[in-house]
Amino acid sequence: MCPADTDAKASKLALFTIFTPNLSLAGKLYKTVTCNMKKILFSLIVIFIFQKSLSQSNNLSRNDKKAIKQMIKKFENFSINKDSIKWDLFENKVWQSAKTSKDSAVITALILNGDKHSSYYDQASKSYLYGKLDEEYKYEKVTPFQKQENIGYVKIETFINNRNSLEKTLENGVKYINGNIEKIKEQDSRKLKGWIIDLRENQGGNMWPMLISLTPFLEDGILGYFYVGKKLDEWSKKENQIFDGSVNKTNKFIGDPVNYKLKNDNLKIAVLINGNTASSGEATAIALMNNPNIKFFGSKSAGYTTSNKSISLKNNDLLILTSGVMTDYKKKKYWNGINPRIIISNNSDLVKEITDWFE
Repeated sequence: MCPADTDAKASKLALFTIFTPNLSLAGKLYKTVTCNMKKILFSLIVIFIFQKSLSQSNNLSRNDKKAIKQMIKKFENFSINKDSIKWDLFENKVWQSAKTSKDSAVITALILNGDKHSSYYDQASKSYLYGKLDEEYKYEKVTPFQKQENIGYVKIETFINNRNSLEKTLENGVKYINGNIEKIKEQDSRKLKGWIIDLRENQGGNMWPMLISLTPFLEDGILGYFYVGKKLDEWSKKENQIFDGSVNKTNKFIGDPVNYKLKNDNLKIAVLINGNTASSGEATAIALMNNPNIKFFGSKSAGYTTSNKSISLKNNDLLILTSGVMTDYKKKKYWNGINPRIIISNNSDLVKEITDWFE
């Protein structure tokens, strides 16, 4: 103990001695008071830490608090993993994270939910939050397919909704669909040996403009299903229009049916997929399975073959929640992506395999 501490202690003890003539009693009283003061100080520190933690949680806006509460309930009701999650523990951990920030609460919820396809769109920052990232997913550089004589080629690219404007989404959808159909018409000929539909750079988005674009290649009837909570929600083609259940998606985007007929609708069709082909790109591949002339070439798709439900929250953010799995027209579920019939990664081998199959 340093001299200053010794002097301070002696001075305090002297005060107790003034008011308490019995020196032994004064010493005991001094120790008791000192001990209690330490306990009081410790209690004040604990209260301070608690209040600081509470104030961090209170930094959330009223709408953010409502949104987090709503988000937890939506996870519990609609998550594809809802039967395997302990919801009391889930809720407690999310609210603990909310003491740090809204983003922390959201990321915790997404991680605890345990799937790689769910996400959260923050309207203020115009950015997405994710939980479990797929460490195996890496974008593959794609070598452009060399056009071959008498072989039709259609590249179906990603289509992303405009989050701020339905009108803009529909406007972009019309351009996307009409552009793809025009390319089909320009190449269509009785001289063709076959068609190639390239999905290797299709990372998803909105599947309906993709399916509408491919109407001439799709057979009438069931194209596939979303299997959600033991219920099958079908996608289908009827009278040259694409339907999501009873909702006419063709009418929503372009109004009229796609009545164009291929000059030879019995040609072989090679569908190219790889590790980039994800989500709605994979849904498009599944829909094409209803055509018996289809064969898949390339490598295994990304494995985002689950369906997402977009949920608007109290703070205007969006929870994009995985609630089901995709199935083909035969009701086969695709939990981990699509494997091609012919596995090829080398572009020159790909061209040779396809042209040999078309002969």
